[in-house]
Amino acid sequence: MKGSIHVRYADGRKETVCAGDVYYWPPGHTVSVDEDYEALEFSPAVEMTEVIAHLNKALGN
Repeated sequence: MKGSIHVRYADGRKETVCAGDVYYWPPGHTVSVDEDYEALEFSPAVEMTEVIAHLNKALGN
């Protein structure tokens, strides 16, 4: 919807996703942004709950 986001995969591959792109990021990726980024994402509820729990733990929340 706005901006772009950079994705790096565990195998070293890189890609940039821009506003309006449709994408799928399999497990084993890290993202970074260097500008404001807005997106609408759809994720399976169970898997997303696991991701959020991991992020909270990593951030000490």
